[in-house]
Amino acid sequence: MTQTIFPVIPTDIPAQAAAGIGRAPAFQWEEDGRSGAFQLVDGALKERTGVEAVKQWFELMLRQTPGAVPVYRTDSSTQPGVDRTLLDRRMPEGWVQAEIERNVRETAAFCPAVRTVDSFAFTRLRRGLQVAFTARLHTEETVEVSAYVGGE
Repeated sequence: MTQTIFPVIPTDIPAQAAAGIGRAPAFQWEEDGRSGAFQLVDGALKERTGVEAVKQWFELMLRQTPGAVPVYRTDSSTQPGVDRTLLDRRMPEGWVQAEIERNVRETAAFCPAVRTVDSFAFTRLRRGLQVAFTARLHTEETVEVSAYVGGE
């Protein structure tokens, strides 16, 4: 394996409760879904914990292209993120949706708080898809996630 300054994410991540994940700086995406900013309150970063941190994690991971960002690379052939080349209009819609669902399930496996994901719904928007699903956590809580997966 080549040398990298980023740590390699192990493939066998243990399950843990959403409340045990810790803190994450709150990030607010703009309407266009392409840009955003960290939220500040009196000059300090606003934080998200538990279920909200898991939801934000999904929103970030669904915007990632597998293997494109070095800090998110893993030591296995499965990489977190969604392959946007799948959104080519020449592909059958059902196949595209099935592949994106597979990408989301594989990505969800990297979050130790998530037990399963289900109830997928897809809506074609512009050059991409609005993907909505339910993530079920090890704490028996559920997280409703909705994110735009845009084309290249």
